[in-house]
Amino acid sequence: MKLSIILLLAIVAFAYAEEKSDHWAVIVAGSNGFWNYRHQADVCHAYQIMKTQGIPEDQIILLSYDDVASATQNPFKGQLFNKPDGEDVYAGCNIDYRGDDVTPETFMNVLKGTGSGKVLKSDANSKVFINFADHGAPGLIAFPKGQLYAKDFHETLHFMHDNNMYKEMTVYIEACESGSMFENILEDDLNIYATTAANSQESSWGYYCSPDDTVQGTHIGSCLGDLYSINWMEDSDANDLCSETLDTQFEAVLAKTTKSHVMKFGDMTFTSEVVGNFQGVCDAKTTLSNFLRSIKKEQNTREYTAIDSRDAKLDYLYNKYMRTKTVEDGDELTEEINRRTMIEERFTQLRSVAGIQFVDHQLVQDFDCYKAIIAKYEEQCGLDEYDLKFFHNFVSICNAKTEPSKMFGLINNMC
Repeated sequence: MKLSIILLLAIVAFAYAEEKSDHWAVIVAGSNGFWNYRHQADVCHAYQIMKTQGIPEDQIILLSYDDVASATQNPFKGQLFNKPDGEDVYAGCNIDYRGDDVTPETFMNVLKGTGSGKVLKSDANSKVFINFADHGAPGLIAFPKGQLYAKDFHETLHFMHDNNMYKEMTVYIEACESGSMFENILEDDLNIYATTAANSQESSWGYYCSPDDTVQGTHIGSCLGDLYSINWMEDSDANDLCSETLDTQFEAVLAKTTKSHVMKFGDMTFTSEVVGNFQGVCDAKTTLSNFLRSIKKEQNTREYTAIDSRDAKLDYLYNKYMRTKTVEDGDELTEEINRRTMIEERFTQLRSVAGIQFVDHQLVQDFDCYKAIIAKYEEQCGLDEYDLKFFHNFVSICNAKTEPSKMFGLINNMC
């Protein structure tokens, strides 16, 4: 009898170990700075969802610069909130890569399972969920230092496919022009389903911005979340993810994200599967997980303040100055306005002298050229978040089959 019980326990333990190995999540905040509070709050909220829904913490990998919770501007030190009067999403948000380790190279190594730290150890039976929140431009998403180009991300996804690192994968990207990471790039036969906050031509939007950035009557001073991100996460919080399908969640997020066009790409053959197969472990039999899934949380129905992500830093500095009226904060706001004006003038100058026909909305056709010109621009001029708004000009230059070196002199003159 005792032997039978031991054998039964061993079988259950083995089955649970097998179950655990099937679910993985990689979550990334690609920005720093208190004006980008929302990105780090977004990803910690995403982390809490994965953990609550049953993915073991050793199978959730989180990259975040992690400078916001401890920032001097944060009125709640060591805490982050993703909605007005919400829960602290930073508590128990275990970050694996922070500071200078948050790079495109680290992210791709994590996905390939080749990094020196915590990496994916998924296999051909695994369900993998990837979530990224930050700024973007045509054909790229930004990191605190460097950019991840759609071509390189696509090659990484192919590596994962070719090396049997997943059975099915879902990718959720929050960034301006994020649709350009997949449009005419992601095939429909890789078992990868992707959704993005915006199409290939438009901004994404910050949400819960001033004056709605309040917790316990105190203004945080920065947008608390991003519109697309809070829509999918609050949907995940409010619903039984073991009955809601990927299709259903997409339609719900599409309907609520009214400032940009939420897009979907890739393989649609498994979107009738439940969300919890990717953002959780639906076949977990623990009492705790079943209890948590039974709790229905109310979703916000009122409209809150939204800000174009391209203008979030300016909005942050303006509201900061209006609260304090200090000379220092006024100078910082003026400096930002001047910087934005300077960037606009640079690209106006480029368009006037480049000698090509500019088309404002194009997909990147020549990534080698695009990378080379951006690298030169960053070397010569530096790179501000606001610069990303004008990178479509570089797309036009490269799509016109211009030799990058011929543009270097013009870039030198821009700065």
